[in-house]
Amino acid sequence: MYFFQFHVLKKIIFGLLGRKKLRIPAVVVSKSRCILYGFVLFLMTVSATGCGRVIIYSARPLVDDINRSFMQQQDVDLAEQGTPTFLLLLDGLIVHSPKDKKLLLSGAKAYSSYRAAFVGDKYPERNKILAEKAREYAFRAFSLHNRKFAKAKDKPHSEFVTYLPSFGEKDVPYLFYVATCWAGWIQANSESWDAIADLPKVQSLFERTIELDESFYYGASHTFMGVLLTIRPPSLGGRPEEARKHFERALELGQGRFLPTYIMYAKHYAKLVYKEKLFYDLLENVLDSPVDEVSELILINRLARREARDLIDDARKEEYF
Repeated sequence: MYFFQFHVLKKIIFGLLGRKKLRIPAVVVSKSRCILYGFVLFLMTVSATGCGRVIIYSARPLVDDINRSFMQQQDVDLAEQGTPTFLLLLDGLIVHSPKDKKLLLSGAKAYSSYRAAFVGDKYPERNKILAEKAREYAFRAFSLHNRKFAKAKDKPHSEFVTYLPSFGEKDVPYLFYVATCWAGWIQANSESWDAIADLPKVQSLFERTIELDESFYYGASHTFMGVLLTIRPPSLGGRPEEARKHFERALELGQGRFLPTYIMYAKHYAKLVYKEKLFYDLLENVLDSPVDEVSELILINRLARREARDLIDDARKEEYF
């Protein structure tokens, strides 16, 4: 049994370290890798002795560090290949501590980020599975943080909104990540009318986040509001010009550093209303902007640059305008 645990954890550690060969290196590795290797050996030991609480308290700093490292990764392919190992480790830690709201929120963010960055529409079934896990973790985290959300989440929209005033500034991270994970789940299940029926709830969550702290995460709530207001026709609540104002406000709050806002602005507004110059200007701005200026946005901005090239190529190839 213990040999099996060691074998599995050995795979985990070298997956996290990015090594292909599953053998302990004979050479001296970097300090960070030594720390991570030592931590997992410690994790294996305390797992065998049942010291679950020690595992969780020791794991939290590592989880935060790996999350940061993921977002700071300059090699997009390495991030794509290495993240699944981290997700499995997170799942295991959450099984050990199912009521740890910080671990649950980390899990929600990790699954949501990986799904959006590397799975999406390319793999529909995987997209659904990952979106469901992200939403589940987000719901559990917020429900533990604020019990009123646990009561509100399954209510009809008319009742759901009556709970929103009870959420304050301390709830902003949970509001934002529940809304983003929920939106991702709806996107992954867009063929389901039951899923689409949840869109008003997601919009209300973003609206409450904006009321409390519109600058949170580079004004991304405004970006998501812009998307929500353009994915539906006017007859079903779509409002393109209001969406434009949200995109502009997001760029202002983020000072142009959060490049996905330019991508969403181009895809969901400029293309929709056939504004060719705006479309290309927004995407060219992504290509001309520094991607490594903000450490926590390195990966997401590199992905945005990749998507900007694809959108420009596709628009010219298809002669959209």
